Parts: sequence; structure tokens; C-alpha cells
Amino acid sequence: MNSAIVAITIDIGYEGEVMDLLCADQTVHECYMVYGVYDIIAKVHAEGEDGLHLAIRSIREMRGVRSTLTLVVCREHKK
Repeated sequence: MNSAIVAITIDIGYEGEVMDLLCADQTVHECYMVYGVYDIIAKVHAEGEDGLHLAIRSIREMRGVRSTLTLVVCREHKK
């Protein structure tokens, strides 16, 4: 299982629509609306690099998404 953190910048007025789409996406396991440089932070899980690529590509193609910054997780540590 591959994971990535995706920081997303949204066009004004599309925040709710994009959040709804992300919450409905089975590859998105966590999703947060935040203040700052980015508008939404999403944690994505997918099978293999190809699956991760497709998941991130689908986020980038959502209406209202202006830009993304993807951080591929190399190791996860849980408290």
C-alpha cells in the first residue's frame, strides 16, 4: 500500500464541493479543510505506484482544484 499527503489549493467557492468529492473517494482516508497556503490536506492510500498516480491525478482533475503539492510517504509512524 502506497500513501501520500496531498496539499490542495482550491478556487474560491469550490471548497465544499471539493471536500464532498474527496470524502466520497475511496482512496482518500483523511481529509482536512485548513487555513494557510493550502485549503485542503488529504491523505491518500492506493495499491502500488500506479494506483497512487491515478488517485492523485483524479484529485488534480476535480473541478475547482487549482493546484496540488504531493508528498509521497516513505515511512509512517503512529503514536
